[in-house]
Amino acid sequence: MDTVENKDDEKITENTAAIEAYLKTDSAGSQAVKDTSGLYYIKRLSNPSGQLAKRGDAATIKYTAYLLDGTKVISSSDNNKTDFTFPVEGYLYWTGIERGIFLMKTGEKATLLLPYYLASGNTDKVNIPAYSPIRLEMEFVKTRTEVQQIDDFLAAKQFKVSERTADNLVIVRSNTVTGDTIGSGKAVNIKYVGKLLNDTKFDEGTFSFVTGTNSAVPGFDRAIRKMRKTEKAIIIFPSALGYGKNGNRSILPYSPLQFEIEVLP
Repeated sequence: MDTVENKDDEKITENTAAIEAYLKTDSAGSQAVKDTSGLYYIKRLSNPSGQLAKRGDAATIKYTAYLLDGTKVISSSDNNKTDFTFPVEGYLYWTGIERGIFLMKTGEKATLLLPYYLASGNTDKVNIPAYSPIRLEMEFVKTRTEVQQIDDFLAAKQFKVSERTADNLVIVRSNTVTGDTIGSGKAVNIKYVGKLLNDTKFDEGTFSFVTGTNSAVPGFDRAIRKMRKTEKAIIIFPSALGYGKNGNRSILPYSPLQFEIEVLP
């Protein structure tokens, strides 16, 4: 363990020296700022009126990463994509990206110079050798709150909202059924399809549970309580009523969700 730690410390020193040497070759290198994590950044395009990212937002960026010798190793344009969206402070990707987004506003571009521990780490990855410092060219395209994501989804689908609560549980009913709503403490059998707001399916099937007993995530349970037997609906809710900051398997942190549901007889 001591050997590993000593090598890591040695590589941090080497990375810092390599980054500072690189900055001497950059015409704007003297403008670089170093933060407390060891990240260096140069703002290439400023937008004072842009938005700041906040925890839980969906931040969209464009980026290309290079080794310090100029070798391109990864880009958001790979696989025919032009940008990349991630949950802010979801901590799923490079720490340098997670930190860098807070140094920028929407519409801005920056160069981030990342020591290995803020980038690909201390093991070999595809195209990136272990302990590699990285130059990341990044543009902050936009940021959307979960409420904005839900509103954009509803507008794109042209859904007629049947009910929306103060904490943004949305119900779009597909048929009309009369009678009492299910309420709490009732055994129900539900047919469902769960999707992200980009329509990626993550689950489907039938589910039997007793309402109001914490057997389902809050948004799902509360929506069912507002429905009636044989009713169909699409329900949408933010991550605070779903899987929150941790996510669940293929569901990223801070993900609003949609479910196509039918309350079986």
